[in-house]
Amino acid sequence: MKRGFFSLRRLRWKLTLSYTLVTVVALLMAELLLFAAFIALLSSPVLPGFIVQELKETVVPRVEPALSEVPPDTEALREGVLQETWLSFDGGNVEQGAGRSDPALGPGDGYLFVVDDEQRLLASDRGLESSIEGKRLDSGQFPGLDPAVTAALEGEEDPWSLQARSPDDRQLYAVAPVKGEDGRVLGAVVAAFGLPDLTVLTLALFGAGAVALTVPAAVIGTIFGFVTAWSLTRRLRRLARAARAWSQGDFSVTARDRSKDELGQLSRELNSMAGQLENLLETQGELATLEARNSIARDLHDSVKQQVFATSLQIAAARAMIEQDREAAESHLGRADELVRLAQKELNVLIHQMRPATLEGKGLSAALGDYAAEWSRRSEIPAEVHVRGQREVPLEVEQALFRVAQEALANVARHSGAKSVEVDLVYDPARLMLRVTDDGRGFDPKKNTGDGFGLQSMSERVAMLGGYVDVESAPGKGTRVVCACPLDDSSIEKGRGT
Repeated sequence: MKRGFFSLRRLRWKLTLSYTLVTVVALLMAELLLFAAFIALLSSPVLPGFIVQELKETVVPRVEPALSEVPPDTEALREGVLQETWLSFDGGNVEQGAGRSDPALGPGDGYLFVVDDEQRLLASDRGLESSIEGKRLDSGQFPGLDPAVTAALEGEEDPWSLQARSPDDRQLYAVAPVKGEDGRVLGAVVAAFGLPDLTVLTLALFGAGAVALTVPAAVIGTIFGFVTAWSLTRRLRRLARAARAWSQGDFSVTARDRSKDELGQLSRELNSMAGQLENLLETQGELATLEARNSIARDLHDSVKQQVFATSLQIAAARAMIEQDREAAESHLGRADELVRLAQKELNVLIHQMRPATLEGKGLSAALGDYAAEWSRRSEIPAEVHVRGQREVPLEVEQALFRVAQEALANVARHSGAKSVEVDLVYDPARLMLRVTDDGRGFDPKKNTGDGFGLQSMSERVAMLGGYVDVESAPGKGTRVVCACPLDDSSIEKGRGT
């Protein structure tokens, strides 16, 4: 029980797994936000606007001289667009693109070409067949491109108006107007891109990223969580160890925690409480002892002392008259005998008043039943009390067995981890037997001297009555505490003599 309680392993692993889960979820959420931002960027007009600006700054200055000639120099135009490899997703491979007259775009394809002021296709980075060179752009090949090209040929400079998308969002267009030195629009440079399916792309990238992030995130979260949880449970273990010592009456142990957080503050407050509790218990014990002594002294003075003094007077009178008046002497002796019996009765009343409050007016069986019910409520362990052959027994025996039952049940709550307890009280003709049995984890009695179970003083008390206390246990098979006291007078006197 001690090892399981102070190790706090369950709490440690709960905290570790919590840190791991939080780390993994946080990284996945961050990845999800990044992908959402990426998709939003691809879907927004910001990226096409940058492309339009790049076309104006790099491609337009190179193709403007060739486009200004009459007729336009198509070779120079082709060389100008082939230099922009960053716009060609296929790497701008001239030889690979040569002869490719089909401008249809697939995912990842790029297409850069130049048109004149009448939207005739003059040059491209893919090469042109003579059959399509100089012909007007086919709107079926580039759906959705016409508005952007028209705006460029009309001299529009706003990047937001010089971009377009196909109706199915599979193609992206960016257009930059080409103007001559006189400000007249000579034509336009068009960049077309084939876009992949964003849904499929997002799922694929997110899945790959999740797999790549989950393992390192789990490792990092586990290490960080274990270190943090270990530090926290170590502090809780010190606090629990101090609380356990206080519960056993040892207030010399303190919870050492110098940190300034809430747990450190709690430890200091508990240390202060333990000190105050120790002082209170000492004061209460001293007051109770003083009050009990004063009460006993007062009762002895008011009753027994007076009766003993009267008895001594009667005996002295009888001694003086025993030779002269035998009948008067016997009368005084009879009176003395009556006073002795009265004093004995008074002493019995005082002893009865000093018996444990738990046994007051109940007897052992009733007091044990009430105590077991209260103990079961506090410890949340069901306890059943069985009594057989109940009869009146000496008070000393009741007191001894009640103390043994108290200590045995306390050990069950502290050490056994039991789910149920049975208390048997058997009144035999020659002895009174108590058995406390639990279904807890048990232990090896050969490896345990019993000093840690608090039964040493109870064993000595029962031994004075001629009885014994025995502990039967085995790992995984529970524990049974057996106490037996003889009820015949000779055995009790013999036990007292030992």
